[in-house]
Amino acid sequence: MRAAVIDSSALIHLDHLGLATKLSNFFDRVYVSSIVEAEVNRKHRFRYRMRKLYSSGKFEKCKSSNDQNRQLLEVTIHSGEADAITQAQERNVRFFIGDDLDARTVAERMSIQPVGVARLLFRLNVDGDADDPHRLIRKLQRDLNFRISNPVIQEASAKRWEPIG
Repeated sequence: MRAAVIDSSALIHLDHLGLATKLSNFFDRVYVSSIVEAEVNRKHRFRYRMRKLYSSGKFEKCKSSNDQNRQLLEVTIHSGEADAITQAQERNVRFFIGDDLDARTVAERMSIQPVGVARLLFRLNVDGDADDPHRLIRKLQRDLNFRISNPVIQEASAKRWEPIG
């Protein structure tokens, strides 16, 4: 089974663009940790949208059972990212969907492949499931203060033909 864990910011950004359910193009299951769910509910009143995502059968709520591992990761990354990466370890998940550089670095060190929102947008565009990625990124920047550097956008564009998952 191809599975991923997701961070709150990535979930918020993809949902804002109406593309969260398109993660099923790449993954059979996307795990949402309880801390990530609490963050999206607190920041964006996401409760109704989360129920809809869970009812799709592709998203699954999960709770980390190893608080000690999560707390160790929280020394360098935010709690939602730490909880998601801890979930990936516990469930033997190979992919972390998130954009924070420190969290991506931690995931890579743990042999968990990070996948950013820009990379997903470019790949979804190639597959015909998303509009122009540059336009979508500008929309996120304008609407949600999405921060991304030009080199990251260029790297995501260069990898658009590579499969995800």
